[in-house]
Amino acid sequence: MTLLVGWEMGLGVGEDIDRLPPGDRPRFGADHNVGCFADAGAWTTLSAPFRTVVDGRWEPRDIGQLPDGCERVSDESQQADLVTFTALSGGVVWLGRTETGDVASIVVTSGMADAKA
Repeated sequence: MTLLVGWEMGLGVGEDIDRLPPGDRPRFGADHNVGCFADAGAWTTLSAPFRTVVDGRWEPRDIGQLPDGCERVSDESQQADLVTFTALSGGVVWLGRTETGDVASIVVTSGMADAKA
């Protein structure tokens, strides 16, 4: 059993936690209520089936269906996967780290409704 020793917010490229206003969190956007995790080294290949829809072309996708409408794309040559999940804009990614600093767990909070009037 892997022991988690701490949690940290997952940051995107160019994000700096020290530049956020006090009490704010780095949140992700999800225009179509979908998020994903993917191997960054295989991003271009793994995201290709989804980019055709974004570019205004619909083409059948050769993907694996997962529970709750999620999808999985695999690239065996790079031993990499992309897995989608339902997400609302405003969610936060948390990384659970082991004693050696390895990522042992990833948690994505659901997007939060904006309480501004």
